[in-house]
Amino acid sequence: MNLPIRARMTMWSMTLLALILVALGAFLVARLRSDLIRGLDDTLATRAGQIAIGLRHGCEGEFPDASGASLTGLPIGESGAQLLGRDGSVRESAGDAVANARLLDAAGVRAAAGGGTVRTTVSLGADGEPFRVLAAPATGACPGVIAVATSLDEVNRSEHSLLVLLLVAGPAALVAVGLGSWVLAGRSLRPVAQMTSEARRLRMSSWGERIDVPATGDEIARLGVTLNEMLDRVQWSVDEQRRFVADASHELRTPLAIMTSEIDVALDDPSLDPAAHEVLESAHEEVDRMRDVIENLLTLARLDEPEIALLRHEVDLRAIALDAAARLEPLATARGVQVVVKGPPTGVSADATLMTQVMTNLMKNAIDHTRAETTVDVVVWLDEQNAGFEVSDSGPGIDTEALPHVFDRFFRADPGRSSARPGSGLGLAISRAIVRAHGGEIGAESRPGNGSTFSVTLPTTFVAVTDGPSGASRAQPS
Repeated sequence: MNLPIRARMTMWSMTLLALILVALGAFLVARLRSDLIRGLDDTLATRAGQIAIGLRHGCEGEFPDASGASLTGLPIGESGAQLLGRDGSVRESAGDAVANARLLDAAGVRAAAGGGTVRTTVSLGADGEPFRVLAAPATGACPGVIAVATSLDEVNRSEHSLLVLLLVAGPAALVAVGLGSWVLAGRSLRPVAQMTSEARRLRMSSWGERIDVPATGDEIARLGVTLNEMLDRVQWSVDEQRRFVADASHELRTPLAIMTSEIDVALDDPSLDPAAHEVLESAHEEVDRMRDVIENLLTLARLDEPEIALLRHEVDLRAIALDAAARLEPLATARGVQVVVKGPPTGVSADATLMTQVMTNLMKNAIDHTRAETTVDVVVWLDEQNAGFEVSDSGPGIDTEALPHVFDRFFRADPGRSSARPGSGLGLAISRAIVRAHGGEIGAESRPGNGSTFSVTLPTTFVAVTDGPSGASRAQPS
């Protein structure tokens, strides 16, 4: 799943902070426990030294007094002391009842008896309560090992309190950082969103416009400058292409007209050989087809201009449809097709010549692709805000993969929709450009085997008067 940059920046910030908090929390807990145990060891070492001083003059009866005085200040009922023989036996004990059990194992006793100081944690009592034990050698008149122990409950409580604090403060910090990251990322990316919106609004009719570059002097500003430079290059390339198409089309008009005239003269020669006559007829058809392509290219070059000069006035879409049906009647008759125009008189503000071209292109396309002995239905419609028309045929339809591309320039549908009358692949592209220049939309619907419907929607300028109760007209081939 591709998340927006803003969301990803927020997630990365929160993830990084979570890792930092976990590492920092683990360090703090470990350091707190280490410092507390070190302080406890220092206290136990002091208490063991005090007991050793009290035993300098002998052991008999001295240990309870010496240990009682040294255990003062340690948790009452959770501390104890023992005097261990070198064999590990408990010679005397004082303090907590757990001191009745041996505080050190044999290895600890040997290490302490050898002159070292032993620090260890052991579990004592029925419930296995943890105790910190420090053992040191007892010298002089009372040889052996002095072991002093105190409970780790206070250390554990302090550690638990820190854990609770981290567990409460950590999520709160994550939420705060997440909200802050979301806000900061939004503010940082706002210029990018603004440039994206401006770039999306740019159309062929607004090539002179450019993206506003934020005065930040950072990477985003350089991105805006780069986009504007790219738009300059694209505009130059498009303008060069338009000029080339227009100039080439104009230059080709004259030689094609000369070729047509010369072929016509040759065809009028009564002494022309039949084989040559057939070749010239074929050449004449190809020249006519080339002339149509050039005229279409000139039309597209005109429609590609940033500002199209439309000769707008109130026109009746039904009248245009009837006129186009009448002019295409010979073609429909030859194909065995009937063109039916339905709908009320529908007025729109449009260029009559260009709108007639759209209607003719769609009707001719339907006649070429519909089945013989069927009808091409042209329905003109009107509502409160829009007007338009639909041209439907009963042909083989258009494949789902090809349907989104039928209005592309030079696009030819699959062989199933190809007819014996070759086209340039520009008629539908020209129709779309004309409709969009009028502020309308054109679309196509089709299912293979069930024909196709091309629809045009235009903004209305006045309400037409209905013509008769049905509002239907019919143009039939004679």
